[in-house]
Formats: sequence, C-alpha cells, structure tokens
Amino acid sequence: MKPVIALAELSEGEMTARQVDGVSVLVCHVEGQFYALHNECTHAHQALHTGKLTGHQLKCPLHGGRFDVRSGACQGAPATEPLTTFPVTLEGGKVHVTVTGIEPRATPKFGPFN
Repeated sequence: MKPVIALAELSEGEMTARQVDGVSVLVCHVEGQFYALHNECTHAHQALHTGKLTGHQLKCPLHGGRFDVRSGACQGAPATEPLTTFPVTLEGGKVHVTVTGIEPRATPKFGPFN
C-alpha cells in the first residue's frame, strides 16, 4: 500500500495518473469514492488519463472504448477485456493504492550497451 495523492488534490469528477511500483495507475474520484485502475486501455494500450470521465464511465481517448471505474468492466467496443483494478485505502488524508496483478514495464534503454 503506497500513498499516491492527497485527498484534497483530486476534486470530485477528476482523475489523475500516478506511478506506483513502476505501474501507471489511474486514480478517479467519483461520487465521494476513490478508484484505482491500470492506466492502459485493454484494446490498444493507450494511456487513459487523457480520456473522458463521465460519472462512473471512463472513455478511452484513442478509439472510444468504455469502462466502469468501479469494477474495470468493459462497457463498450472496441475494447472487450476489463481493466485491472487496484485496492484503495484512505488514510492520513491520502489515497493509498496497492498494485497487484500487473508487472511493471521495462524502461527502454538508449545509448551504448553495457
């Protein structure tokens, strides 16, 4: 469980991306609840933080796939697979997220090989 954002930093109806243990996590604040999901569309691997959040529905900015932030359930094509969700705990005025079920992506290495 890692603190990722202060409660006061994310207003109702907003979302933000944060790195947690090398994984991009999307934190959403909807109807007084905080949700955390993998910040990558299951269709074309697009980052979702630039998409649109309307109520509990998140729309991918690339092809328009839709997901429910409460469960990660896919709600619209072209996506067919759900998003991975992560446990959220509110403690000490912060949103804490535990990343499970996702491996961090390797960071590309540029320059001379070692």
